[in-house]
Amino acid sequence: MTFTRLKTLTLLVCTLLALSFPGYVNCANKKGSQPAAAPLEPEAVIEEVNAKQLEKLLADKDYVAVFWYARSCVTCDKVLAELEKIDDDTDSFGVDFVKINDKRLAKQYGIKTFPALTYFREKEPIIYDGDLMDEEGVLDFLTSLEAMDLPDRIEEVNAKILLKIIEDTDFVAVLFCPDHETCPPRVMDKQQCRKCAKALQELENIDDEADQLGIGFVKIHDEALADEYNLGNLPALVYYRHQTPIIYEGELQREEDVLEWLVQNKSTGDEDDVIEDVTTKTLSTLISNIDNLVVLFYDHGNDDSMTVLEELEQIDDDCDKHGIQFVKIDDAKAAADYGIDSIPAIVYFEKEIPNVYDGDLMDEEQILKWLLGQLERDEIEDVTDEMLDTMIKEGRVIAVLFYDNNDKKSQKVLEELENIDDECDALGITFVKIDNPEEAVEYGINKVPKLIYFEKGIPTIYEGNLEDEEKLLKWLEEQTSSDQIEDITDEMLDLIIEKMPHVAVLFYDKDQKKSQKVLAELENIDDECDQNDIAFVKIDDDKEAKEWGIDEIPSIVLFERGIPHIYEGDLMKEDELLGWLVHQKRYSEIPEVTDEMKDKLVENTEHLAVIFYDKEDKQDMRILNELENIDDELEKEGIVIVRIDNAAEAKEYGLDHLPALIYFENKIPALYEGDLMNEDEVLEWLVVQKKTATIEEVTDEILVNLINEHEYVVVFFTGPCEPGESCDHTLNALESIDDELDEAGIIFVTTEDTGVAKKYNVKSYPRLVFFRNRDPLHFTGDLDDEDEVLAWITDDETLEIPGKIEEVNVKMLDKILAENDHVVVFFYAEGDKKAQKILNELENIDDECEEKDIDFVKTSDDDIDKEYDLPGLPALAFYRHKFRTIYTGDLMKEEEILEWVIDLHESTADVIESVDRKTLQVLINDVEHLAVFFYDDECETCPGILEELENIDDDTDKHGIQFVKSNDVKLAHEIGIFAFPALVYYETGVPIMYDGNLESNQEVFNWILEQKADQSIELINREQLIEYIGTKDFLAVVFYKEDDPDSPRVLRHIELIDDEALEYGIYIVKMHDKLMAKKYGFRNPPGLTYFRKGKYINYDGDIDDEEEVLDWLTSPANMEMTDHIEQVNRKMFEKIRKNSDYVAVIFYSEECKQCPRVLAEVEHIDDDADKAGIDFVKIDDKQMAKEYGVFALPAIVFFKPTSKEPVIYAGDLYEEEQILSWLLTQKDPSGDVIEDLEGERLVQLIEESGSIAVYFWNKTKCDICNSKAMRKARLKKEREQHQQDGGGASAAAAFGSDPEAGGGGGGSAAAAAAAASAGGEGAEGAEGGEGGATDANASAGKQEDDADGCEQCTKVLEELENIDDDCDKHGITFVKTRDFSVADGYGVHEYPALVYFEGGIPNVFEGELSEEEEVLQWLITQKTEDRIELITRQMLETMVEETQYLAVYFYKINCNICDQILEGLELIDDECDVFGIHMVKIQDPQLAKRYSIKTFPALVYFRNGNPLLFEGDLQNEQSVLEWLIDDDNRELADEIEEVNERMLDRLMAESTLLVVFFYDDDCAECEEILEDLEEIDGEADMFGIDFVKIASVEAAKKYDVVNIPSLVYFRKQVPVLYDGDMHQHDKVITWLTSQDVFEIKNEIEEVNRKMLDKLLEENEFISVFFYEHNQPDSIASLEKLENIDSETDNLDITFVKMADSRYAKKWGVTKLPAMVYFRRRFPSIYRGDLLSEDEVLEWLRKNRFRQPELNIFMYALIALALAFVIYTAFLLQCFKPAPPPPVQHPKQS
Repeated sequence: MTFTRLKTLTLLVCTLLALSFPGYVNCANKKGSQPAAAPLEPEAVIEEVNAKQLEKLLADKDYVAVFWYARSCVTCDKVLAELEKIDDDTDSFGVDFVKINDKRLAKQYGIKTFPALTYFREKEPIIYDGDLMDEEGVLDFLTSLEAMDLPDRIEEVNAKILLKIIEDTDFVAVLFCPDHETCPPRVMDKQQCRKCAKALQELENIDDEADQLGIGFVKIHDEALADEYNLGNLPALVYYRHQTPIIYEGELQREEDVLEWLVQNKSTGDEDDVIEDVTTKTLSTLISNIDNLVVLFYDHGNDDSMTVLEELEQIDDDCDKHGIQFVKIDDAKAAADYGIDSIPAIVYFEKEIPNVYDGDLMDEEQILKWLLGQLERDEIEDVTDEMLDTMIKEGRVIAVLFYDNNDKKSQKVLEELENIDDECDALGITFVKIDNPEEAVEYGINKVPKLIYFEKGIPTIYEGNLEDEEKLLKWLEEQTSSDQIEDITDEMLDLIIEKMPHVAVLFYDKDQKKSQKVLAELENIDDECDQNDIAFVKIDDDKEAKEWGIDEIPSIVLFERGIPHIYEGDLMKEDELLGWLVHQKRYSEIPEVTDEMKDKLVENTEHLAVIFYDKEDKQDMRILNELENIDDELEKEGIVIVRIDNAAEAKEYGLDHLPALIYFENKIPALYEGDLMNEDEVLEWLVVQKKTATIEEVTDEILVNLINEHEYVVVFFTGPCEPGESCDHTLNALESIDDELDEAGIIFVTTEDTGVAKKYNVKSYPRLVFFRNRDPLHFTGDLDDEDEVLAWITDDETLEIPGKIEEVNVKMLDKILAENDHVVVFFYAEGDKKAQKILNELENIDDECEEKDIDFVKTSDDDIDKEYDLPGLPALAFYRHKFRTIYTGDLMKEEEILEWVIDLHESTADVIESVDRKTLQVLINDVEHLAVFFYDDECETCPGILEELENIDDDTDKHGIQFVKSNDVKLAHEIGIFAFPALVYYETGVPIMYDGNLESNQEVFNWILEQKADQSIELINREQLIEYIGTKDFLAVVFYKEDDPDSPRVLRHIELIDDEALEYGIYIVKMHDKLMAKKYGFRNPPGLTYFRKGKYINYDGDIDDEEEVLDWLTSPANMEMTDHIEQVNRKMFEKIRKNSDYVAVIFYSEECKQCPRVLAEVEHIDDDADKAGIDFVKIDDKQMAKEYGVFALPAIVFFKPTSKEPVIYAGDLYEEEQILSWLLTQKDPSGDVIEDLEGERLVQLIEESGSIAVYFWNKTKCDICNSKAMRKARLKKEREQHQQDGGGASAAAAFGSDPEAGGGGGGSAAAAAAAASAGGEGAEGAEGGEGGATDANASAGKQEDDADGCEQCTKVLEELENIDDDCDKHGITFVKTRDFSVADGYGVHEYPALVYFEGGIPNVFEGELSEEEEVLQWLITQKTEDRIELITRQMLETMVEETQYLAVYFYKINCNICDQILEGLELIDDECDVFGIHMVKIQDPQLAKRYSIKTFPALVYFRNGNPLLFEGDLQNEQSVLEWLIDDDNRELADEIEEVNERMLDRLMAESTLLVVFFYDDDCAECEEILEDLEEIDGEADMFGIDFVKIASVEAAKKYDVVNIPSLVYFRKQVPVLYDGDMHQHDKVITWLTSQDVFEIKNEIEEVNRKMLDKLLEENEFISVFFYEHNQPDSIASLEKLENIDSETDNLDITFVKMADSRYAKKWGVTKLPAMVYFRRRFPSIYRGDLLSEDEVLEWLRKNRFRQPELNIFMYALIALALAFVIYTAFLLQCFKPAPPPPVQHPKQS
């Protein structure tokens, strides 16, 4: 004890010293000091969440950082330890930081490697791709403006983040808005809220532009911060430039002005004359938004650029003064995009029109003068070809002058055209010039100067005199307004077809009359084409027409995305042409092409299908029509289909019979040989050709082209081959190797033609020939063995072309490296002259390498350097067993290279090989056992560890484990390694991280061997599977195929988790039985089936992700087998605890005697707990129970996420309802806040809830009370201050007016307003003087009285909050509302008020609302004792209208007799409810007079709104009850009761015999029928038939009543429609009471007294079963007797039942159940066993057929026999002889 006190004292002293001298004291680190029991401050720990919690967190929070980790990730703990350091910092910035281990959820957010970090900003995720070990970098990322950036949205920040953004960001625009409490989302009831929302909506439009300009844009809802900055009315925009704020004074809803203001203020006012550096994206935005912009394109590493930059910095401010923005960009690609070839360069943009400066860049004065000149005068801007292409692509209206700056004529023309530049601007035409001969040639311009007019990308050449500017201007004006079709050149045509999706081209001859006529007609549809987005142009160029195969002029061709469609109609009918153009655009049809068009398409289209046909052949046209049906599907698949009517072209492809279909893929053709009439088959074939590699069918003509154009071609010559023949089977077999050959870059085709075969000496068929550079090689092996064929084709000797280094593609290179031990690869770029020289030298050593069994290849695929991680091209690498060494010497010295290669080939590696990224990926995929050591060049310990690991390299090799090293940090990060060094062991590609001591090579070696030897999953057969399913609770079966190369990898993944799964009680086995796999749903294994107590489910996730598999197996949802409480072990419980927010555990033991009973009780509430979100489990583990403080079993423990320690239940374990209530309270202890409801939700809850208390209150009134109370306190304080000041200050001063501003009469407006708000009369006090002060005091006194008068208003709600939980425990829902309309509906006009509703019936509380205990007691009494409800007048009016039977007790206050009678009536309230009579009470003398009530108390009975006054003795409650339930009083005389839908449903459920009259209020006939039916209502009642009416179409539809009016008789809810005349009521009653209608087949009918009497009159033989409701014997007997109902019908006995014990006594029945048989009204009681239906039936049969005379004789005979027996007994008793004396015992004698 003393030691503890000393330790505590020491701790306090250290704490005080640490606070006083933080830099000098560190108690925790002193030697010999004892460790503290607990730290003073809680350690920063990132909170663990599950998927459900994360979903809720993302829904509730704007900024959430999620750290994803995995169990198998070793570096996750290290990363987490670093991130824990910034957890508090992120909290201070309003960023919630959590961690989660859920791989399946991670994949949904794109997380594939672990650990990983995702930042959610307003639910939008962004993945952090930096170094997770750098916690400062992570913190900067989470709090940076870039991370918060959301597209097209202004990000919301809090004050802390805003401060950091202002500090870290040079330019930030901040929109200050009102608080969310002031302006809730989507609530626009205040002007400032609407204004803020509108401003935000407009400013969102410029958010991206601001981002591109380097200006951050955020918003903040913080009125306090706005007040701190004195921003005034909100919204307000503040621009922070280098942390200096500037307030925007303009209109926030004009986003263009705001953006311009931001740009202007971005560069002005800088202290340094520095030209701002921009990015490409920013530059594009600036050009679009700034009218006058100067851009310096420069290179930071170029001396000239830096010199020019220094000069230009001096004129930056001068440019700003003249409104010219000056920026610079260091981006060679951006410069190239704008056509800048030499750097540095200056381009001036005026309204997006560029002008290149061609003067001296070193003379800043000249540059400034030029810029000001550009600003002041209008000059035609000079552009580059790239600028021009951009402007044309944007669809601008442009006039372009192609000129030569050194040409005098061009100069002269330019001078003239400068005069019309302004006029062009006025016409909306941008006028530019370009000095670029190559660009001119592209548009077909061979001689300059020349002018082209562009409109919507379509060029028109000006053919007039360029020196006559007036004519040119007039022509340009005509172009803008005219509808002429533009004339273009062939070069222009190519550009337009490439750039525009739909182009209609008229090929014509301007000198041809027909062309002129056609052109005149077609001018009429030019505008319509424009409206349909079809560009219409014309071209007068015979050569171009011939290139497209156009022989007849004029002709129209529509190009749809480059695909030509030839128009074959009459060109003079422009309407038909327009219709065709629009139709072609909207509907896809197979276009007709010429042979020239087809050649162009083959050259430029990757996937092309060509139909060769003859349009004169009707069969061809039918086929073509069929194929039109698949045109759309082919377009979706990306296959272009065209048709061509050209027999000569077909013959070039060897097509002798038409129609025919050829498919081209990358120019390689394949011939379709199927049925062209079957379009589905054609479509399937084309899709297969595109998606899969198949052997293409070709003709001789096609084959010759392929052999000449490609390096490697394999040809299968089949000769004439019919389906089913051996050649066909061989071809099908060879299809299986086509994919492998494609991957190797080898073309595989087949042909039936024999021309080429004969040329290459093919005499027998089938035959396989391999062409390598046109050199044929015949295959002599077995063609039916496709593996042998593949091996032969891909063999190095076969592939090798003598005397040359083989060119390979990437796929072929990967294959060569995988299959060969020693390979030399020369990497180069195609077209590189230096590489060609090197190749020539390397060819000299190719043969020497081959002698050493070293393969020598070359490759020049695109991006090959990136693919293979090469430092540059050309490069030479030697691969030994996939490990690469790059040659660093002179590539031109082939002898040195050969020596280097041979040395590497012959040397032996005694170190761990270093691998590059590509090689490592190959090794992981190909090597079964691989150990990889990842290290970092900056790692200090790595060299020493690597040296130790070298010692076990040979040992791992002996065990078949390859050991490599890699310093690829980026690759390590991709697989989740952030801490170095690290060791990863791969088995069949599955990684396992080592988490031991890397410095101990023996430990590492042992660990690697353990991993290799781990084969723990049991292999089972069918019998074992059946046995395990029956004996194991949890069984996981991995189905796999033995011959599948992926199976080892899959099994390895599962082996990693089988031990951990066993801890959960899950046994994992494997099985390669295909039939069993198929039985359980896996036709193509692998697959995983999970058995839980025999019930199985299949895994549908990623079977290669072992952690996801384990999570799925151990998921509580998947482990739950039944509806009972699940038994779990410790491991399973930990999993459930982690994944569930609320868990209830019942600890029990098999030895515990009470446990089974308690478990049975708790099972009843399991479902309710589940619905409430509480997982209920049971655990048989005494040790675990003790750990949680449980020492006696059974016990219930509750776990919740907010507390580490569980709560133990201390109540009655046999009361399940009490346990459930306790659990719900533990789950949600925050029930002390009364829920606020309004409108329909409240009304619906009142109607549906059994017990609900509603607190009606007026918030406005309470707020006024609060404000009055506050003002009272303030005035009191001011008066005290006034008295302390000696009364010298006026009341005006107390209100805050300025005493110096005026004398007696000059009070401020603010003071007046304050006084006015304080109480009305007090406003005069603001005028100053003593009088004012007096008035103010008087006003304050009045306020004090008012505040005291409503002080209870503020307290009632607080008091009632205290009983909210208690109400919940008693099943009473407590809500509050400020909805006056609902209050008025229940007659509540004074506030506050409390009304209790039970079953929709209101009851008003009359006591003191501030006494919460009294309120609670009253509510409990109302709930438990079913008291008579107190209502208001308005409630009564509503209830009278809506309630069928209502008894109203009128009474007065302070009336003793009233209270006594009320207590008596309370006793019969429940009985009234049983009969559907609601009893209420009311205090309303005025209302009582309405019903002729003169004395109190009184009782009025309302039946469907009709009142009836009770005139008996109210003190005799039984007589009151009998009066209420009396049929004569309940039912209205001669009136059928009106019911609503709810009443009808209730009657259906309660009444066995119910007649419903469905009618309509608007039906005239219905009234007459009702009058007739009213006459039999009473008679129907006598027979126990309830008769009601309903006017509801919905109810009629519900019960399938089609016609109205209708009469439907429901017997036990079975309807029978009356189809007679409803006006004849006698027939109706006869029908209702007839036995045919009354009787229900296979069921004993229920009758009442009246009905039984009628049956006894009408039937000779009746059997009546008398019984009681809810009596077990009666129920059991009734079930048996139902079986003989039909047999009694056959005996002509009417069988009925009756639940009327009084009526049964009339017939001598004293004990129920009983059977009475009536024969002509004469009863006989059955004395046998009612449960034996056969005996009952036999008894009834005997009674049915017995004769009365025989019965009398039998009775007499029995009587005589009985008399004889009695007489005999009498004689035996009286004349019995005396007994003999007893025999004496020998000893006695």
